[in-house]
Amino acid sequence: MGGFTLIELAIVLAVMAMIAVYATPRYMEQLNQKRAILTAQETQSFLDAARSYRMQNGSWPGQASSCANAKSVLESTSPPTLAGISTTNKYNQAVTPACNANTFSITQSIAQDWDGVVANNLPGTVISNAATYTIRSTIGIPGSEPALNSKLSRVYTGDPEMNRMRTPLLLGGNSINEVSNMYLNNGGADARVRTDAGRLILSTPYGGEVAIENGTNLSVENVTLRQRGNANLIDLLPNFVQKGTYLVRHSDGVIKPACPGGGSARASLRPGTMRGGWQEGEVNHGAFGYEYRLLDYGSYWIVSTNIIGSEVERNNLQSLVDVYCYYP
Repeated sequence: MGGFTLIELAIVLAVMAMIAVYATPRYMEQLNQKRAILTAQETQSFLDAARSYRMQNGSWPGQASSCANAKSVLESTSPPTLAGISTTNKYNQAVTPACNANTFSITQSIAQDWDGVVANNLPGTVISNAATYTIRSTIGIPGSEPALNSKLSRVYTGDPEMNRMRTPLLLGGNSINEVSNMYLNNGGADARVRTDAGRLILSTPYGGEVAIENGTNLSVENVTLRQRGNANLIDLLPNFVQKGTYLVRHSDGVIKPACPGGGSARASLRPGTMRGGWQEGEVNHGAFGYEYRLLDYGSYWIVSTNIIGSEVERNNLQSLVDVYCYYP
């Protein structure tokens, strides 16, 4: 007959029970030890990712919402700054991030008697609530950031002062590129854009240009007037631009005006008042004005007057010449 007797079976069960009583606490201790190590490692990874994000972006991840969504923000970067971390720790307790302007923290609950173990494995960690075995791990802004308070921030930090110059900006002859818009604010006074030499030129990549010549006010190809239905100023200006009016007599010369920009010199002769009729016994007396002409002599005109009368009367007859520049 094979098998165990009841006494033998009882002895075996008793031995196994003694082994279980001895081994179970040891097993649970080893399990919690592993949990503590993994929890500390994951917490440190979370804190390191938050510090790295701050250094790259100038703000904590999710700072606008007090970092409640820090985990998703870190996971959404390219490449992800944080990966493989759960919203709960190895004790199945929530991992809660939070932040203010200067610090970032992670709060979580640990198993009884193990809160101190995890806290001792994490720098900057304290037991924030002993009754619930809750710990809080806190980091400050990266050490180099306070030293940069006198420097401009390359990224948006949420603090405009970090991006504001407090002294004239000197570039040593270098260019400013990739500018979207430029707004000039001189406290209500005139704002100036000035060149120390040559022309000041504002140009577009399609040939548009505004050039302010040295010694002149403004030189433009055309001006669009919004208050006139976006009409071009050149279409609203007259073709004739009057340059002056001169009082002339027969054989006087009138110098042609300079007409820059493709204009041509023109003139209009306005003859003096003519008296018609004659008196019996006085040959041709009183007959003023018969023919008025402007003769072109290249750079000037000559007034030519022919009348039915004496030479003295012709030479004393005055006329007006209006001088223009004509722009087709």
